[in-house]
Amino acid sequence: MRKHKGVRARLRAAGTISLPLVAVLAGCGSSSAVKLDNAALERSIAESILTQRHVYTLVSCPAEPQREGITFTCKAMLTVGTYPITVTETDGSGHVRYGNQVALVALDTTKVARAIKASVLAQRGLHVRVVCPSNVLQQKGLAFACTVKSAGKSYRFEVTETNDHGHVRYIGR
Repeated sequence: MRKHKGVRARLRAAGTISLPLVAVLAGCGSSSAVKLDNAALERSIAESILTQRHVYTLVSCPAEPQREGITFTCKAMLTVGTYPITVTETDGSGHVRYGNQVALVALDTTKVARAIKASVLAQRGLHVRVVCPSNVLQQKGLAFACTVKSAGKSYRFEVTETNDHGHVRYIGR
């Protein structure tokens, strides 16, 4: 487990990651207020996911000011799919705890591409090149497209995840 002062992160089966996430804002003639540093929080979550799950994401957190004890949701966006991250500010100094009880799992799109390639070969007798997006969240109902290239032409295959365990259905269009 890695620890840094200030933040505790939990992305199921992952370690703890901490980082100070505060920016001090001075009011005109009034006392200072502490505001959560969303950019640092978003970077910290993205780095945690990359380190622990080897998945690149773009993280977005709500912009409204937070306070001790409040819980909110940030979104980790993959190429296909969005993974929610629950964040709780643990004190008035901008320290947070974040995570999700369900592990982030990326679909193995290399296997999907191989299956499409084998299907085209078996059904059409064609040797093709298949390109599917990387960083696809493994989640029932998500849909994405793969491109099949053969003899200078491109064909689209629509892929739909049929469960949360990596099974898919695909159809050429």
